[in-house]
Amino acid sequence: MLHSVWNLIPAFRGYDQQDAQEFLCELLDKVQQELDTEGSKRRIVIPITKRKLSKQVLKVLNTIFHGQLLSQVTCLSCKHKSNTVEPFWDLSLEFPERYHSIDKSSGSTAYQRSCTLIEMLSKFTEMEALEGSIYACNHCNKRRRKTSHKPLVLSEACKQLLIYRLPQVLRLHLKRFRWSGRNHREKIGVHVAFDQVLNIKPYCCTGSGHPVHRGGYTYDLSAVVMHHGKGFGSGHYTAYCYNTEGGFWVHCNDSEMKVCSVEEVCNTQAYILFYTQRSA
Repeated sequence: MLHSVWNLIPAFRGYDQQDAQEFLCELLDKVQQELDTEGSKRRIVIPITKRKLSKQVLKVLNTIFHGQLLSQVTCLSCKHKSNTVEPFWDLSLEFPERYHSIDKSSGSTAYQRSCTLIEMLSKFTEMEALEGSIYACNHCNKRRRKTSHKPLVLSEACKQLLIYRLPQVLRLHLKRFRWSGRNHREKIGVHVAFDQVLNIKPYCCTGSGHPVHRGGYTYDLSAVVMHHGKGFGSGHYTAYCYNTEGGFWVHCNDSEMKVCSVEEVCNTQAYILFYTQRSA
């Protein structure tokens, strides 16, 4: 399997330290490409039974990890809302601005108080003002296009992201690595407090005209990937996984696996969080 991954993703060939989030994104992308034979440019004769199996596996993969985001831009001149639905495999969450300031004397993050996952999700879905008058509103320019050849009218606008369709497994990537003034990526080492049960409803599209999330908005923590170390190109990754049949947590560290407490899991310096949708 390792050599198959190396052949499909040459950038991860060898035994050097690599980023777990980037690897997972690449792996899911390659699996989807392999299964999506209809989008292949090569004309290969594939047995019907194998094609059906590939489509079934692709459907399962998309159902488990694939969600959709609504990108909504509101024109501040006419209040018209323009909606775009985009696919996502995960949500990459930024740390609040206070964690991006550097203490020049020590070179570390100036603000070290614990952050919360709820705070990061709120930041991801908050209304964001677009800088300056840069938005060409279709509603404002609709009549102008028919009667004039003058340049488009640009307006001020704001943008918001909301979850449009929920996946069965919600993957949350905490963007711990940032570019520093020394032109390298360094780690934001603060603890992010997260709960075992997550209510995702405040960050979703709700109300009339939006899809009904039949699976529900309640998610249970199922796995945590942790990065040990200070830098992007160094350190070590381990994972905490919940055993649903036994009802206990396991810490996976290379070839070593041991049962651990939920308190240990919640005290980790999480890098990637996996939440599984609770059965209705």
